[in-house]
Amino acid sequence: VFGQNMSERVLSPPKSNEAATESNKENITAESGSESSSQEATPEKESLAESAAAYTKATARRCLLEKVEVITGEEAESNVLQIQCKLFVFDKTSQSWVERGRGLLRLNDMASTDDGTLQSRLVMRTQGSLRLILNTKLWAQMQIDKASEKSIRITAMDTEDQGVKVFLISASSKDTGQLYAALHHRILALRCRVEQEQETKSMAPEPEVTQSNEEDSDDDVIAPSGSGRNPLLVPSHGSGGTTYS
Repeated sequence: VFGQNMSERVLSPPKSNEAATESNKENITAESGSESSSQEATPEKESLAESAAAYTKATARRCLLEKVEVITGEEAESNVLQIQCKLFVFDKTSQSWVERGRGLLRLNDMASTDDGTLQSRLVMRTQGSLRLILNTKLWAQMQIDKASEKSIRITAMDTEDQGVKVFLISASSKDTGQLYAALHHRILALRCRVEQEQETKSMAPEPEVTQSNEEDSDDDVIAPSGSGRNPLLVPSHGSGGTTYS
């Protein structure tokens, strides 16, 4: 019948509202819990980063190395040219080129001596280890020729067995041209210097031979042995016998 049990019908909606409010409260508490958990998690992350940074600082070893002065033996020389190249040496037994290494080749000029001559040398060290693979002075009889556009063939002193060997320097065409011109100019100057010294030696006057001994021997008159005669008396034979005048 219409109108009966109205109280039950009217009171039922608030119950649903209460359930909704309770669910909303649960959701709010869950959200607040997640936010609090996230807020709690962030400090943990920051603390981990900080602890990691502190750990790396604590475990890192600070190497305080003293500055060491490197002495190469080139302090009294002036560098004229330096190029990056490869160095080959000719092996007589196998009749082939053997690579000695690659690195920096330096042409240095030493201080000129009292007579005005300029001393030069080639120095080459490998990359990284700086091992010395070429150290030779330039001399007048040193042979140098351009094997190709990018290589120069020279005779130089070997650092291993201290003998003269044939070396091949391989570099770019530009560096090869500059190196060949510098070496050729210096070797020609050394050859001219040697020729001038030989000419001065050949034009030097010969020492005069003293003839004092010959003159003394001519002036001295030695009497023949076994005779008491005066060497200045000349014997003459006459009728009365032999007389001396």
